[in-house]
Amino acid sequence: MDSILNLLLSLSETEKASIPTDNANDDADSMNSELFALLETMDFDIKRLSWHSEENVKVFSRIVTQADEVASFSQQNAASTEEISAEINEFTQVSDKLKTTIVRIEESSTQSIDMLNENRNTIGGISTLLLDLIDGVNQASGTNAELDQSSQQISTYVDYIKEISRQTNLLALNASIEAARAGSAGKGFSVIAEEIRRLSQNTDKFVTQIEAIVDQIVDQVQQSNQAIDSCVVKTNDIEGAAKKSGDVILEIQDILVHLNDSITEIKEIATFQVTASHEIQSAISNVADAVESTHHVTNETINTLVTQKDKNMELLNYCTKLSEMATSVQKLTAQHKSKDEVIFGVNPFTSPENIKTMYVPILNAVFKSIGCKVRTMIVKDYDALSNGMKDGIIDVAWFSPFAYVTAHNKIGIEPLVSPKVNGKVSYNGCIITRQDSGIHSLDDLKGRSFAYVDEGSASGYLYSRHLIKSEGMNPDKLFSRNAFMGSHDAVIKAVLSREYDAGATYNEAMEDAAKNGINMDNFRIIAKTPDIPKDAIAINPSLSQEFSDTLKNAFIDYVKTKNINSPVDGFVESNDAKYDVIREVM
Repeated sequence: MDSILNLLLSLSETEKASIPTDNANDDADSMNSELFALLETMDFDIKRLSWHSEENVKVFSRIVTQADEVASFSQQNAASTEEISAEINEFTQVSDKLKTTIVRIEESSTQSIDMLNENRNTIGGISTLLLDLIDGVNQASGTNAELDQSSQQISTYVDYIKEISRQTNLLALNASIEAARAGSAGKGFSVIAEEIRRLSQNTDKFVTQIEAIVDQIVDQVQQSNQAIDSCVVKTNDIEGAAKKSGDVILEIQDILVHLNDSITEIKEIATFQVTASHEIQSAISNVADAVESTHHVTNETINTLVTQKDKNMELLNYCTKLSEMATSVQKLTAQHKSKDEVIFGVNPFTSPENIKTMYVPILNAVFKSIGCKVRTMIVKDYDALSNGMKDGIIDVAWFSPFAYVTAHNKIGIEPLVSPKVNGKVSYNGCIITRQDSGIHSLDDLKGRSFAYVDEGSASGYLYSRHLIKSEGMNPDKLFSRNAFMGSHDAVIKAVLSREYDAGATYNEAMEDAAKNGINMDNFRIIAKTPDIPKDAIAINPSLSQEFSDTLKNAFIDYVKTKNINSPVDGFVESNDAKYDVIREVM
């Protein structure tokens, strides 16, 4: 700034000289040229600073918005963590109760197994007793069988005795008859025969009694056998039932053993669950503390970011004022430009760095070919270009198609040439979105956010609205929100960063972004315009037709050199009629 002030002071003193000379004019032109060079450099630096400051403000705005979202999420997380903590506490209590209940069930199961063991032993003892009883019954049955056999033998003997008694009685009777025949000689024998007969009768009587007793014994033995047989059957039934009971008890015992094993496993799981729930409870408590701390830190960060955002805004305001001051100085200095100097106005359609590296070298080459020095002036918007021409500050300017039509209507400019970019003299406006946005057509834009370039941009505003209207939709009511980003680069970055769901730009801006490392696979083009004529390079109507023709031919004759890194391959002659396609949608 000191150098500029010194030059302005020298220029002022030179102009105050009473008698102008050629040397004085040369000195003034030299100083003015040097001043222009300094102002041009300073203006580029200021514009670059303003550009980065504006980008910085936008970035911080997004960061603040995102930080607010983080704070909101942190608050939600804190509330959710409290709810989770309460649920975990309840779960822990339930786990403790469950473990206690399982322990009780395990104890009861163990007692049941012990009782079954006792019952099984008891039933085993009963089975042994029953077996002993069966043995005794079998022995009694055998004894009865022997007794029955003996009774049968006694009956046989009794029958034999009865037969002897009958024969004896018969012999006694015969003897009595023979004794009676013998008379007195047989009287003694008759007495003996009578005694024998009486003994036979008594024997028969006793035998009959014995027979009755034997029959009674046989009947009792038979009844005893029947009772023993019934006892054996019932004992066998009892033994079978006892065996079945033992088998059932064994099965129940096996089931209870497995059940007890399962309960033991469940108890171990419950113990692990209780331990885990307590650990989770502790972890949740730590998480809750961390979430609370994060929420606190986030709020502090937001406050810091808001403060920094305000400082960035303040810096941007200073940059804007500084840029306005530089522009004012440029305008003042432009009034004292030399005859061979030309002021070329450019709108920041891309970053100042890109303008300086991609476009200024071309302008230098073109104007050098006709013996002129070009001074590039970056203005803040498209209107500033036409106003600069109207005020006589800007001699030649680089207009977008839409800005050209507006400037033509405003100050009557005519296009000299249009740039040929990557071999093309036209371009396509497009509406872009991210591949993962869920937007596949213009219809999907309903309720979504949208980024424009500015109201003076054909591809970045006008044609995108025309595409939407052609589908029967109102772009003023279609979006949840929209914004003017100021440049195509900013639109592309806003869509890429998800700041906006979709945006308006053009194919060459996308190609430039790809060259700068942005992956185009992240984008989807959902609509594209017909071919739109390229930008218009127009001359101030106040300049001579001769200079206009000379400059036009210089642009047409321009051949790109290898040392210039620019998408512009050359220029072709243009005319106002080519931009009627723009007027159709205005």
